[in-house]
Amino acid sequence: MYDIVSKVFTFCIMPAGIICILLIYAITTKNRTKSRKLLITTLIFFYIFSNPFICNEILLLWEPAPTAISAVQPHDVGILLTGGCINTFQEPAENIFLGMSSDRIGQTLQLYKKGKIKKILISGGDVIIAGKPVTSEIDQIAKYLVMSGVPQEDIYLESLSKNTRENATNSALILKKQFPNQKYLLITSAFHLRRAIGCFEKVNVKVTPFGSHYLSSQRRIGLIHFLPWADPMARLQLVLREIVGYISYWIAGWV
Repeated sequence: MYDIVSKVFTFCIMPAGIICILLIYAITTKNRTKSRKLLITTLIFFYIFSNPFICNEILLLWEPAPTAISAVQPHDVGILLTGGCINTFQEPAENIFLGMSSDRIGQTLQLYKKGKIKKILISGGDVIIAGKPVTSEIDQIAKYLVMSGVPQEDIYLESLSKNTRENATNSALILKKQFPNQKYLLITSAFHLRRAIGCFEKVNVKVTPFGSHYLSSQRRIGLIHFLPWADPMARLQLVLREIVGYISYWIAGWV
């Protein structure tokens, strides 16, 4: 219930939600002057939210700088957090359909192949909100890693977590039992790292962060970077939602 309420509330304060609310208000109000002002305000918000340069600057402020794999010290366990890595609603189920966050898998695989991590702990369960998925994300990720050359015995699964806090608490139980006092590398999307690090530190698990699935890019200035575009709004929405999530976790004392 918390996840559903949280997602609905978050939508209402996100770029798309704000624009929808403003448009509905502008259309339904009987005051033509107010309606005109609301439409102008909506256009301004739309331009800001869809401006590639502005959105990228916000992303650069939030996401930590990428880490070169060659600079990573060897770790005993790589903790891969799930969430959007696999399209679990696509059929046929025998196929592995990589999702938007699948770079998490790619970076984990590179780290393993280069000897930066010895074992891989995949953490995350399926959150059923928009219907029952066709496949299990965590199982599909494990299957993909095995197909890519990672031995099955080097992969560990934690499939009970429904959010980042549970990722940390449930992973901590496995790590402290099977890999006590070892070095852990935390792998997740760059925009999600702050909250993930905070959650693991809260359960007394020291991790080295490693970002993947970067939404930001190097700063570039040109005419095309100031023209409205749909993709920047989608990226900005992800980061703003994450900021709201981080604040709510801070209030709850989870980070």
